[in-house]
Amino acid sequence: MGLKVALIEKDKTGGTCLNRSLLSSMFKNDEVVAKYVKPCAKRGCIPSKMLIHAADVATSILDAPRHGFNIGQLPPITDQKALVEHVCNEIDADSFSIKEAYDAHPNVTRFEGVASFVGARRVAVSNAHRTPPKEQTIISAERIFIATGCYAKIPPILGLVGTPFMTYRELLRAKTTPESMIVIGGGYIAVELGYYAARAGNTRTTFIVRDKMLRGEDECVRAHFQSEFSRQFDVRAGWALTRVSYTASTDERGVFTVDIEHVHTRQTDTVVAAALLVATGVEPDTVALDLAASGINTDKRGFIKVDSRFQTDCPGVYAFGDCIGRYLFKHAANFEGEWLFRTLFKEGQYPRFLRRWTASDGGVVYPPIPHAVFTYPQIAGVGLTEADARAKYGNDIVIGRCNIADVAMGAAIRATPESGFVKLVFRAQDGLLEGAHVIGEQAAVMVHMLIAFMQMKATVEDIVETVFVHPALVEVVRDAARVAYNKFAAVGGQKS
Repeated sequence: MGLKVALIEKDKTGGTCLNRSLLSSMFKNDEVVAKYVKPCAKRGCIPSKMLIHAADVATSILDAPRHGFNIGQLPPITDQKALVEHVCNEIDADSFSIKEAYDAHPNVTRFEGVASFVGARRVAVSNAHRTPPKEQTIISAERIFIATGCYAKIPPILGLVGTPFMTYRELLRAKTTPESMIVIGGGYIAVELGYYAARAGNTRTTFIVRDKMLRGEDECVRAHFQSEFSRQFDVRAGWALTRVSYTASTDERGVFTVDIEHVHTRQTDTVVAAALLVATGVEPDTVALDLAASGINTDKRGFIKVDSRFQTDCPGVYAFGDCIGRYLFKHAANFEGEWLFRTLFKEGQYPRFLRRWTASDGGVVYPPIPHAVFTYPQIAGVGLTEADARAKYGNDIVIGRCNIADVAMGAAIRATPESGFVKLVFRAQDGLLEGAHVIGEQAAVMVHMLIAFMQMKATVEDIVETVFVHPALVEVVRDAARVAYNKFAAVGGQKS
C-alpha cells in the first residue's frame, strides 16, 4: 500500500500469545492509515499449549493400563528442562523472525519502549527502562491503533507482595517445577497451567478457588469439569486466601504457607507448598498509556471504551483485542483487526465480508466466537449457554445432549459416563442452533463443526441430515442433535 508504519513494543516482538500485542500507528505523509498486525506467541496461548501437549501425553500414559498396556514406572518422568528449552527455542525463533521481517521492510519503523499519550493522537515512546536510557521520541499521527492486551492480575492478599510467587510468565519459562505448588484461581489460566505442572512436572498441586471453577462455562459443563478435575487434583472450592507467607532457605527450597478460610462456614485451614502460582485473571495493560492525555476513557476495570467501530473517545484512535474487554481471545482480536483494516482501508475490496459483518449503523457484527480450555478434561464451546438462552428466550429453547460413552467410538476408547458429553442449545421457534458445548476427548476439535453450523445458521434438521463418518467420535454431535430433533417432533415442530 506504500504506507509508512510505526510499531511500538515495550517487550519482545510477537504479542502475549507469542509475547504481547502492539500499539501501532501508521502514516503516509500527513494521513495515518492502519495495517493489522497479527501477533501471537511468547507468554500465552502458543507456548502454554506446547507444554500442555506434554501433559496430555503424560495423561495418556497414566491411562494406558486401563487399555491393557503394562507401562512400568508411573507416573512418567518428564525431562522438563529439555521440554521447556525446546518450547523457548521455537518461540524465540518465531519472535526474532517477526522482528527481522519488520526491520527489513523499508516502510516500517519499529520502536522498542513504553508508549504513552501526550496529547490527541500524539504518543511519546520512552526507553528509560533500558540501559543506557534514551531520549523520548514523539510520534503524531492521524490514526493510531491500540492493541496492548492484558497482564496477570495480582489480588490484594495480605503478605503476597514481596514473596517469589509466579504468574503465567514465570511458569511458562521455568525449566523445573517444584514438588508441590498452590494455584490461586479457577479460571482458564489456572486449570491449564496447573494441569501442565501436575502432569508434565509431577507436581503435587492444590487449587484454591474462591467460588467455582470456570464460572463462564455452561453450568452442566462447569459442574462436570469441576467434579472430574477434583478427582485428579486437590481442589479447594469455596475457600478464600487470607494470608500468604514465605520462608526462604539456603538451598533455594523455600516454603509458601497459605492461610485459607471457607467462604460460607468460616472454617480455616493452612496449605503449605514449595511454589505459588497466582492465576486469578487478567487486567488490561492500559495504565502506562496515560490515555486521559488524549481524551480516551476507560471503564471501571480499565478496559478502553470504544464504539461499535472500535473508535475511542479520541477521533482517529482505535483499540481492539483484549484491551477493550469484549472477547479475551487471540482469534477474536484477529477478527476485530481484520474487520477494522478492511473497513478503513479496503472497503471496496471485500464487499461480501463487509456486508455480512457490518451492521446498518456501520458497526461490527461478530460471527460466533468460540473458545476452548486445554486441560483435562478438555472443554470447548460457542454461542449461548443454556442459562443465556433461557434469559433471552425464556423456556422457548430445546436442549440436546449425548454422552461420549454412548457412541461407537466412545466404546473404542472405553469411555464412561464421566468421560464427557456434547450439549446443544436450539431456539424452539425455528430450530436454530444457538449454542454448543463440549467436554471430553477432542473437544477443541469437535467444536469446529459446531462453529461452522452456527456460522451458516444451521437448524437441528441441518445437523441430523448431515452424513457423519462412522464410527468417528463426532457422531456424538449428531446424536445430541437427534435428541433435540425428537423433542421437536414430540411437540409437532421442526420435523419435515
